[in-house]
Amino acid sequence: MSLLDTNLAATANFLPKRAIGQFTATITVEEIATDELEITQHPVQQGASITDHAYNKPSTVNLKVQWNNDDAPLAETYKKLLDLQSSREPFDVVTGKRTYRNMLIKSLGQTTDVQTENILSISLCLQEIFIASIAVVSVPSRKKQKRPGKTGTTEKAGKKSAQEVPPSETKSALDVLFGKK
Repeated sequence: MSLLDTNLAATANFLPKRAIGQFTATITVEEIATDELEITQHPVQQGASITDHAYNKPSTVNLKVQWNNDDAPLAETYKKLLDLQSSREPFDVVTGKRTYRNMLIKSLGQTTDVQTENILSISLCLQEIFIASIAVVSVPSRKKQKRPGKTGTTEKAGKKSAQEVPPSETKSALDVLFGKK
């Protein structure tokens, strides 16, 4: 055993465990993660307390991973990955730098060439989905409202139509400002 092997074995316990849902690849070749902020194009007032001028887009993670057939047949592992994608159920992804919650497999590619003939080589593009929580609120009946005309919907109000306003009741803003009658 070489010094490199000894150091690698000693540090293996400290390396973060990488996972794609319930899957742990034999080797993670590459991890590329992107967190992007969308900045709107409308003008923003200086000093205004607003937050709608920019918003976070879903995180994405691109992985290149490989499996050997020690744990399970390669075709079985590949089928399970396809099933995970088809299930559309969010799962967690653990990389060397961060844990991503509520991820889905956007694309899954499999490569077979001379070097990868006897292994399963997969490229994954994973994307976060935003999950919103909802609350159901019950509104009291109109009988229990303090001012139902202001807070509730109007019921059985009948048919309404526009009517002409008599000239004696119309005033312009200038007439009101200068006190003209």
